[in-house]
Amino acid sequence: MRLLAALILLPSLAGAQGITLPAELYDPGAAAAPADLVLPMPCGAAMAFQKVIVPVDVEDPLDDRRLRLGQSRPETGYSDYLRTEYLRGPFADEQASFFFIGRYEMTQAQFRALSGDCGPYGRADRSAKGGLSWFDAVDLSRLYSEWLLANAAASLPPEAAGRAFLRLPTETEWEYAARGGAVIEATGFPLRHFFGDAELGAYAMYQGAGSARGKLLPVGLRAPNPLGLYDIYGNAEEIMIEPFRLNAVGRDHGQTGGLVTRGGSVLSTADEIYSAQRTEYPMFDAATGKALAADTFGMRLVLTREVASSDQVVRGIIAEWMAQADAPATSDADALTELSAMIEEETDPRRQSALSGLQLQFRVARESAADALTEAAKSTLLSGTVFVGALADTTTRIRQRSDALRELVDNMRIASDQQRLAYTETAGRVSAELRDLRSLQRAYLLSYRNALETLITDHQSATLESAFRLLQDELSLSGQDRILVGLHAFNTDLSLYAASPDMEEAELLAMALTR
Repeated sequence: MRLLAALILLPSLAGAQGITLPAELYDPGAAAAPADLVLPMPCGAAMAFQKVIVPVDVEDPLDDRRLRLGQSRPETGYSDYLRTEYLRGPFADEQASFFFIGRYEMTQAQFRALSGDCGPYGRADRSAKGGLSWFDAVDLSRLYSEWLLANAAASLPPEAAGRAFLRLPTETEWEYAARGGAVIEATGFPLRHFFGDAELGAYAMYQGAGSARGKLLPVGLRAPNPLGLYDIYGNAEEIMIEPFRLNAVGRDHGQTGGLVTRGGSVLSTADEIYSAQRTEYPMFDAATGKALAADTFGMRLVLTREVASSDQVVRGIIAEWMAQADAPATSDADALTELSAMIEEETDPRRQSALSGLQLQFRVARESAADALTEAAKSTLLSGTVFVGALADTTTRIRQRSDALRELVDNMRIASDQQRLAYTETAGRVSAELRDLRSLQRAYLLSYRNALETLITDHQSATLESAFRLLQDELSLSGQDRILVGLHAFNTDLSLYAASPDMEEAELLAMALTR
């Protein structure tokens, strides 16, 4: 790809003209909900972005959000196994940090604008731009940043403070946004797909019946994800800024490799499209020696800014870093040890007595907090056990009602007209009961997942073990044998869920019902 040098002369003209590109070519989903941010481009074009909130303590410049990304399936574990990452947005308001990511993949129209081609736009210009190499994508982000800062800096959000720029996303930014970020339910975030058990074809253009046929298509034809991002699955596979790394059973391996794309493409099968999916390609074509640029390679930009953006910001970061580095150990054991040493060294009897009283209060508070955590874990363990029982009962009722409905349908085939009318009315009532039961089953399943998720994310293993033993003893002493059996089963489920928190609803239900 050769980007025209004339682009350097284009900006002032395009900036003066403003956005002239029809909205359907840069934000086709605006009719349902407009983009959070629209930035101008050369030639009167534009690009739409969505705000991605990352909850952190904005007063602490070192605070970031801990995320569990990846998936638990071993067959692709070398690439996308579960791992811990950390994320913070470059911008912030009073509540949270955030970044902006392209609402759509870069289109032909936007590529033409950055290439200096200001000719008339047509419907074909809405298609995703493919055929890019990693170097092309990086250069396009540079050209757009330079144009934007030189000609339309005022269009940047106030939080950008004039120091923003555009680049390819990191893998953590992309996957966090693809899964739905902070707006999706916590129990839905770890799933393989953000849409649960809905049809992939409603959200992605891929290699499947009624979907794409190997050619990049217009953006925004399918439904968006919970953040309002379109084509996050399928269409063009999106180039990341980082090189590929293996997953060394939960962490990034030390060897870096080729370029990474995320999200799958029109050539991907349904099994190859999911939030954690990553594909490595060589940076260069071995046959030609040139940078590899596949037909399906596209891009989606992120609006960000540098971390240490001013002397004042740097001073704040240094102060917080020094405070945390110099802070004494905060574990209860270390604090009590230090307090005991202070009591022994104190020669004033009154001060020694006061410190001893403080030591006692500290121990009482620590024990009270530990008891509260254990009680909370016990309550959640019991709730999860009850939800398992409720799921089993509801599933049995669904099976019974389904059998009754099938019997009614069979009877209708051989019944007289008068009997058929009565059967039809009864079948209507049974169908309504089935809908209600399935809705109830899904509510129980969501509560069951919530209990599992809360226990593995909010409690240490020692607390869980203590809570389990206490609850087991209480149930045994009170003769609650049936619930005790359920508790042991739920505790087994907890171990299985911890190893595979991204299981789909059907898998989760099967696990709950397997006894």
